[in-house]
Amino acid sequence: MKTSLNFARFIFDKLRQFPDSIGLKVDDEEFSYAQIINYSLQTASVLKHLGAKKEAIGLIGQRSASSYFGVLGIIFSGCHYVPINLKYNLDKQVKIIQDSGIRILVGSSEDLASFSAALDEKSRESIEAWIIPHGQSNFTDEKWFSETSLDDISILKEPESQNVSHLAYIMYTSGSTGHPKGVLVSQDNLLAWLKNMTLLYCLDKEFRASQTYDLSFDLSVADMFFTFSSHGTLCVLNEKELLFPIDYIVREKIEYWSSVPTLISFMHKMGSLKPNVFPSIKKSIFCGEPMPRYLADAWKIAAPNSTVENLYGPTEATIWLTRYVYEGKDDTEKFNNNNLPIGAPFEDHDVKLIDADDNIVEYPNRGEIVYRGPQITLGYLNDQEKTDAAFTKFKWDPKQSVWYKSGDIGCYNLKGSLECLGRKDNQIKLGGRRIEISEVELSLRSFRLLEDLVVVPMKDEDNRVLELVGFTMNSLSAEELRAIKLKSLDNLEAIFFPKRVFEIERFPVNTSGKLDRKSLVEMAKTLVSGHKNV
Repeated sequence: MKTSLNFARFIFDKLRQFPDSIGLKVDDEEFSYAQIINYSLQTASVLKHLGAKKEAIGLIGQRSASSYFGVLGIIFSGCHYVPINLKYNLDKQVKIIQDSGIRILVGSSEDLASFSAALDEKSRESIEAWIIPHGQSNFTDEKWFSETSLDDISILKEPESQNVSHLAYIMYTSGSTGHPKGVLVSQDNLLAWLKNMTLLYCLDKEFRASQTYDLSFDLSVADMFFTFSSHGTLCVLNEKELLFPIDYIVREKIEYWSSVPTLISFMHKMGSLKPNVFPSIKKSIFCGEPMPRYLADAWKIAAPNSTVENLYGPTEATIWLTRYVYEGKDDTEKFNNNNLPIGAPFEDHDVKLIDADDNIVEYPNRGEIVYRGPQITLGYLNDQEKTDAAFTKFKWDPKQSVWYKSGDIGCYNLKGSLECLGRKDNQIKLGGRRIEISEVELSLRSFRLLEDLVVVPMKDEDNRVLELVGFTMNSLSAEELRAIKLKSLDNLEAIFFPKRVFEIERFPVNTSGKLDRKSLVEMAKTLVSGHKNV
């Protein structure tokens, strides 16, 4: 693959190679690659008709066929998509629209109608057009476009001419401040990522891949474009199926599975990961969160024909750029903690660890993980200050490349595999001593009954940490907890052992399917104040 080719043309040429193959399944509907092309070009044609050029187009809704046709149609038009999750609060949705200058929204009829009804009159008036790529619309307003309103629109035969510097999408990520940041991802970034995926993975034509992520989470990009470019079938799980995906995996004979570890943690807790329950799976990709070794072992038993791989990378590095393949319980590699390493970087990328003064640190020291390479994105929309702080150059780099400072702390193990130990900004001070929350969790997860432990700090009105509170899906007696505390003193000061450990039926997750620590903090406040237990 040559990166001189723009992504829109590349993916279009891939789609049309096997027009009759099924490329997408959403609920009970299946779409051939020919149909995907048709609906996507129709969307692109409406955008061209509306005069859209190299601009941000809002994508409303996450799991409809219209969403996927919308993504491709927007890119084919020479524009870039901005996913807006309906699970976000309305204020955040409006801020994203305003920040990216969106005047056109694309989505399913149901999702667009719901969103339109939620907007106030001023925000609704700022939207110049609503496009429904698939399905009919009950709206007769001239602002609304669907399959029934294409009679006077010339349909494109191929994507609009564009180059690799064009944006592919803007993905908003909240970060530690809670304020959404729009990450600018170019077609060049996306092509570089896809090149590496093509080198690493070779699956049979018409393989069946899962889509567990909402389109507002950049991991959705991986499943979508890797599957489409490799002529597989993207099987989109709906919200109900995500709660209990076992039947879906078996029924659809999923071969390529990708999810955050939190999703399978609940399956493991329910005792669902039985031997050989997933014989069809050949590749299992876990990402977005730390992958505990015990979960990896449980998954290998449930999917014995599959690799188990831990991939890592922030949105700012285009999905992921390091990979570790876990060999199972017989793996002789010595880990620094009970999570899988994040492994080695993709081809044409470099990873370093730096200290607080931006100097390189070597094994066995810890440092902030920084990267460079063609997948490093263009920065943040409308925020030069944050861009300059995160995307920077270092004196020790003779090439003077741009490196991305991840904010993640890492170290190497004895075999040279990189491990991610937590966030740089996840440090607390308790009893005059400093420690990272992740360090507490890693230390205590070595005990079987606390293998899924999540720790949150309880703070006063002056933001001082008063105590640590733990959550686990396991049931522990007071005696068991005291025994664990006594044994933990070899590696952890007593002051950092959670003052209270609550049993929880299921960990809360955010819109990306990741663990929602903010919800756990609120839960802890309620429980500590004497309200009813979880």
